[in-house]
Formats: sequence, C-alpha cells, structure tokens
Amino acid sequence: MNPVCDKCPRIAICKKEKKACSALEALYKIGQEQDRRAKSELIRDYARQIGVIDYEVSEQLQLLGERVITGMPELSYIPGYDIRVGFVLSYESKKQDGKIIAADCRKVTGPYKAYLPFDFIVTFYEPNMSYMTDNQRKVLMLHELKHIGVGPKGPRIEPHDIEEFETIITRYGLRWNAFRNDVADILAGGDSGGEKEKEKTGRKRQKMAT
Repeated sequence: MNPVCDKCPRIAICKKEKKACSALEALYKIGQEQDRRAKSELIRDYARQIGVIDYEVSEQLQLLGERVITGMPELSYIPGYDIRVGFVLSYESKKQDGKIIAADCRKVTGPYKAYLPFDFIVTFYEPNMSYMTDNQRKVLMLHELKHIGVGPKGPRIEPHDIEEFETIITRYGLRWNAFRNDVADILAGGDSGGEKEKEKTGRKRQKMAT
C-alpha cells in the first residue's frame, strides 16, 4: 500500500478482494504519459467521468507569462504599476459567438477581489490551442497580456484595435495562430532588453490611481 491508499475508506475492501485500484491505475497512466496533448486528453476524459472542474493554476503558463512580460518592453507597465496576473489552464474548450476561444484575459472584480490575489486572470483553453507551437503560444500570451491596461481609475481591460492588436498583426501576420503556421520566437533576443526596461520603469514607479 501507499500513503494515498492509507487514507482511502475502501482500503479494507481492496485488501480483501486483492484487486488493483482503478483510481491509482488512472493516475499512473497519466504520470507515465509523456506527450503533452495525450496527457491533456487523458485528464479531460477522467475529469468528465468523475465530474471534476477542469481548471488548474499553471506554473508553466506563469513562467511563460513572466518571460513575455520581461522580454517585451511594451508590457513594462505591468510590473511598473505592480499589476498582478494569475495564469490558469483549462482542459475544457470555450466558444463565444460561434468563435473558438484559444485564451482570454479577465479583470478580477467584485467579491472575487477579496479572495484572489490578482488583478487579472489569463486562461489558456488547452483543447483550442494544443496545436500551437511554442512560438505561437508566446504570441498568444503577448496577445492576452496586451488586454491589460491602465486607465484614470486603475487597471482595465483593453479592447482589440480591429479584432486583434495592430502591433501583433504588423509583426506576426494576420494568421499567426493558424495550424502549422509557426512564427518567429518573440523572445529570441533574450530578456535583457526587457530587464533593462523593467529596471528603468521600477525607478519611475508611480502610484496607481484607485
């Protein structure tokens, strides 16, 4: 037995019947799967079977978000204004007005501000963006972070220029997120430029209006 089984109320039944635990077998199968897409599909399938909510805090997305913020000087206002961003991975797909949503950015408002230590939440919908290359995911992260803005009353959601941000279309093309259409690495130049901008912004840090 193991620590997980020791806490299970069915431990006596398992010992008596000497049957393998299907829950442990499922966890083992997930742990052994190396392919990210296949692992996501396994998790989604098991989650549907047991009714688990398909969202989780993602350290991988947080790392990507921090790299993009640091590496893109145009986002220097995010750390400059101490804007806090949380990153979530969803194993459920999302559609809005008939369109498939790969990711979104939401402002934390109302009573949620009392519980969540973030100003914004960026969510990636795994079923809708699993085909993307690493470079496309970086652009997707940049796109969502550009929704974060600051107005006279504090943090706010910035809308698209033309159903997309003009700077992203100019740099990476209208179909940057198309299947098998890889893009250049937006962080290929390293994070040094972003770090310098971050230090510069830090020296000029302002108190944000509330």
